[in-house]
Amino acid sequence: MIAATSIVSMYALSTNYVTANSVPSITAGEANKPRMDLVDVSSWNKALSVTDFQKMKAHGVRGVIVKLTEGNYYVSPVAAAQISNARAAGLIVSAYHYAKYRSPQEATQEADYFANQVQKLGLPTTTVLANDLEDSQTQTGNVTNNALAFRDRLTALGYQRQMLYTAPYYITQTQLDVNLFGNRNICMASYPYNPTSDNLWHQQYGAWQWNSNTNFPGVTGVFDVSVDYGSKFLEEHTTTSHQAMQPKPVEKKESLHYQGYIDDGTAWRWYEKGRLFTGFRFYRGAYYWFKNGVRQVNQWESAWGNRYYVGFDGRAVQGLQTINKKQYYFGNNGTFYLRTNQKVTINNQQFIANKQGALTKVNTKRQGYLNTSQGWRWFENDHLFTGFRFYMGAYYWFEKGVRQENKWKSVWGYRYYVGPDGRTVQGHRKINGHWYYFGNDHTFYLR
Repeated sequence: MIAATSIVSMYALSTNYVTANSVPSITAGEANKPRMDLVDVSSWNKALSVTDFQKMKAHGVRGVIVKLTEGNYYVSPVAAAQISNARAAGLIVSAYHYAKYRSPQEATQEADYFANQVQKLGLPTTTVLANDLEDSQTQTGNVTNNALAFRDRLTALGYQRQMLYTAPYYITQTQLDVNLFGNRNICMASYPYNPTSDNLWHQQYGAWQWNSNTNFPGVTGVFDVSVDYGSKFLEEHTTTSHQAMQPKPVEKKESLHYQGYIDDGTAWRWYEKGRLFTGFRFYRGAYYWFKNGVRQVNQWESAWGNRYYVGFDGRAVQGLQTINKKQYYFGNNGTFYLRTNQKVTINNQQFIANKQGALTKVNTKRQGYLNTSQGWRWFENDHLFTGFRFYMGAYYWFEKGVRQENKWKSVWGYRYYVGPDGRTVQGHRKINGHWYYFGNDHTFYLR
């Protein structure tokens, strides 16, 4: 789809940690950054000591989400140590599974695999279990139904406290219906280029993972960090009654710093000085039309007194285009506007563009030496010509329109010779070791 230089939505909680240049490096303790309520860890982060987790806690971390499993083939070898040491540091521990399933049946199998490892580690059924749904392999079939099958299987096994981790790009590509899981049960990953505490995203959800490139002083490695808005991750849980935190209605804020094509947490949209933009904008080598910030496709648009068309990829088209079985011409000089009420020539063929821009071919016959898609050819009444024709001060011989070179030709009862440049020769000429004379009076025939 189109990427942005100012804001990037990325994967997180993944098996193989990736640090992207476009995700800013954050050091815990920096001023004016969102809270670091949650940190997720996997085998990439090694075992991590109690001291490591205590240093995280000193920077506001309250909970750790530990990766246990992936698909139905992988168990983290350091999960037990991470859980034990995080608890010893006084942090709330949750667990997550990296999903690879492609159907409800596979989702159920992976839920069993995950739950089995939860039991082996001695985690209670009150532990919050998260489904990390981001892998490209999972983007097949009915993704919502697959995720519901995973959730329902864990519920049937006695795990009532669950979270779903995903990202805006994934929702857009798969039409995942997060509403069926409850907003406060969603952790949304979306990474601003300059995260600040006064511009918090995704407050309608339970948590927002806002960076995947955070380091804690004195702790080796980088980590994914999230701000918690009232998710299950940090809820105090007892074996008696449990009062869930009620979400507060949040009105989406538009930052005055937004400029250009940005993933604003809802979708990719174009902003101008913090406002959603309508009109044309040049982006990465092409012009796109935006309506209330949303890129338009397969539509006619009007601007600057001209009409334009944006194609299936959102780009303004140019050249000869067929739209709804009619032909239109948008120029080939980077202007992109529709030609109307004029005669246009395209590949040596003339057309009339009417008031609406629709083209009608002018029935003219090709004549003379023309540059075609097969090369230069000589035409007579729209047919490829064989014989002599005078062109730019000289006679040339053509066969089916193609100029001939270094050949003898007979016509009008005489013989002629066309040289290496295609011209008929005259005067004395040595050809294949023999001398010949073709006259010097522009008659060109062999004496």
